[in-house]
Amino acid sequence: LGNVPVFIRSDTNMEDIPYFTGAGLNLTVFNVRDQNKLFQGIRDVWASPYGERSYLWRQKFLKNPENIFPSILLLPSVNVDKSGVVITHGIVSNTPDDITVAFNRGVGGAVDGQTAETYLLTGTGTDLLLSPARESLATNLPITGGIEKKILLLDQPILTQEERLMIRKLVKTILKILPNTPGIEGQGPFDIELGFINNSMRLFQVRPFVENKRASTLNYLLNLDKNDSEPKTILFA
Repeated sequence: LGNVPVFIRSDTNMEDIPYFTGAGLNLTVFNVRDQNKLFQGIRDVWASPYGERSYLWRQKFLKNPENIFPSILLLPSVNVDKSGVVITHGIVSNTPDDITVAFNRGVGGAVDGQTAETYLLTGTGTDLLLSPARESLATNLPITGGIEKKILLLDQPILTQEERLMIRKLVKTILKILPNTPGIEGQGPFDIELGFINNSMRLFQVRPFVENKRASTLNYLLNLDKNDSEPKTILFA
């Protein structure tokens, strides 16, 4: 405690359910090392599902948004060189055998409204570049805690061919293992967060991918905030 910087994240009973992921609604505290900040961060993250924004978005999808029970995850920080999101489905092609990949340099890639380097890895083995990254700053995690920004050059691709091949192998393994794991409903697709450090892959999270407006930009909450429609609510038991 206090020696290893950690991320403080929440998990609740009202995430990764039919029609609603809840991804990114609640607070995440980055790279905390100081004990006092750690204890305060736990309080803040635990309370965040009861905040107005989080409550209102649950209310759009669920008939009982008040029945939420949060827990806390303390995850050791990994100062990756590049990071992003992988969807085991071709979002643009609408093909289940394709893979959608979005990456940025540094940590937290493709999950905070960033313009990410985006690929469609087709089931036939072709890697199609859909858009290049256009972020001039990358977030890094110093060992002392907190975050720092690094200025980037945009003259080189983010993902190498070898790394894209590693992603293909990871997706193949996940689709083979997860559908037969107790507690996992359905056969996918899955939403994967991962990073690379010194050409080595680090897997952060795998969750069911719920088709929604996040599919068009890989930024779920940005689209939710722009959505004026009222989707059908469901009762979560």
